[in-house]
Formats: sequence, structure tokens, C-alpha cells
Amino acid sequence: MNIRNNKGVALVITLLVLTLLIVLILEFSQGMRVEARAAANFRDDIKAYYLARSGVTFAIAMLEDDDKTDQNYDSLNELWAQKIPPIPLGDGFVSVEITDEDSRINVNKMSTGFGTVNGETMRLFMVRFLKQFELEEDIADSIADWTDTDDSERIPVGAESNYYQSLEDPYEAKNKPFDSIQELRLIKGLENETYNKLQKFLAVNSDGWINMNTAGKEVIMSLSENLSGEIADEIIAFRGENPFPTKQDFKNNISMSEDVYNEISKFVDVKSNYFSIISRGEVNQSRKIIRAIVKRQNNKASIIEYWRVE
Repeated sequence: MNIRNNKGVALVITLLVLTLLIVLILEFSQGMRVEARAAANFRDDIKAYYLARSGVTFAIAMLEDDDKTDQNYDSLNELWAQKIPPIPLGDGFVSVEITDEDSRINVNKMSTGFGTVNGETMRLFMVRFLKQFELEEDIADSIADWTDTDDSERIPVGAESNYYQSLEDPYEAKNKPFDSIQELRLIKGLENETYNKLQKFLAVNSDGWINMNTAGKEVIMSLSENLSGEIADEIIAFRGENPFPTKQDFKNNISMSEDVYNEISKFVDVKSNYFSIISRGEVNQSRKIIRAIVKRQNNKASIIEYWRVE
């Protein structure tokens, strides 16, 4: 009887040990698979990042080559402005998109102005732009208050630290230039839907002048109260076939009055220096996006003004 009991106990212990060993082996195998997947994902992330970096390098080279070829103007007819489909490279793909920042309104010029354009003239430019979206002009004052150097609210409805400190999650007005376009989300009146609607027309890195070869209709119409949608359409249609190589060429081929041209001439140019680059690298399930803004310099290496990895 005792012998049989001992045999039974031994069998149970053997089964328990065997079960434990199987569980340990399965856990070890699962752990190894998880680590292998993590290592593969890490490898693919690194590859995707460097693919995205290569896309930025390619875009900069394209812009610099364009500058050597067409030094007088930049237009949407040129190679840099074309949408480049995903390019197979190594184990993955890279795609690149280049946008002219000088086709947009520079919000950092709202308080300082640029060239012969002073801050108040720049404010009126922004007010005309906002009216196209049925938005109040106080947004223009709030943007200027964010970038100026004082804490005095602009009349009648600007916004400085007193306003932002009263919010549920308080913060102070920056009183310095914007570092990125995403900062506009912090501005009174530019939250969420309004920001999403306007951000593609606004910039923080540019000289201020608007390139008439690349600007959108909304920006063109904002240059003057007397610049109609019909004239803006005429500009866009004409440059689609014949980009303006000089400002004088723009004046000679568009049916606007001398007064309107003189009003907008201080705002406009036909050449650009600042470009945004979005480069996407993809390897298997890993994707990296690099957003960069570069300043192109004649016969010199381009300067990277902004760099963000997502």
C-alpha cells in the first residue's frame, strides 16, 4: 500500500515538474519572440528615421540646384513644387513634400513689420485675411501681443499675460517670436478648429514678402481691400502657364490699377528663400516623419531653421 502511494506521489510530482518545465519553456519562447519583435521594430524605426533624413537631404539638394538654375524667381511649375510619390529605397520607402513658406503670411512680422511695411500695415493685412473666414480682427491683435516685447494689451481687444493667466490652465504671453506654427494654438481665438482652418496660410519663418508665383488666393486677396477675387483668379491662371520672372512682369500682365499695384508692391516678390519640407520614411510597420524648414542662401549651404521628428 505504501509502495503504491509512493509511486502515485512520484507520478504527481513528475507531472507537476513536467508542467512547470513546459510553462517555463513557453514563457521563455514568448519572451524571446517579444524581444525579437521589439528588436525588429527598433531596427525598422532606425531605418525609417534615416530614410526620412535622406529625404530632407534630397529636398535641400533639389532646392539648391533649382536656385542655381532659376535664380530670379520661384514658381509652382518647378520640380521642387511637384508632389514626389513614395520612392523605394533599401527595405522601405521615402516620400518628400516641399512647400514655399514665402507663400504664407508671417505671423512673426505682426508687431515688427518688415522692409517698408510697418506693424500697423501688417495688422491690416492680417485683418483682411481673417475677414475671408468671417473671423474677428481681435485675433490679429492677439498675435501681435504674443510677439511684441511688452505686456500692454493692444486696443481694443488684444491679449497679454493677464488674459492667459486667467485661464483654467494658466500661462504667460511669450513676448517673443513664435518658434513653430503649432504655438498659434496658444493664442486667444486660435484654438482647435480655427487653427486647423488657418495654419496652412501662416508661417513663422520667412522674410515677410509674399511670392506671387506661389501664394494662395486667400493670401493674395488679403494684400489689398481693392484686390478682388477676379484679379486673384487672373493672377493664379496666368502664372500657371507663365510664372512671373520679375515684379515688373507681374505688373505688366495683370489687369489691376496702378494704385492697387503700388499698394501691394511693398508686400510682394517673385522669389522665395524659405521652404518647409515634410519627409516620410517607412519600413514595414515603422514610420518616421521629419518636418523641417530651411533657408536657402545664394551660392551657400542652406540653413535648417526648424527640425521636428514624429
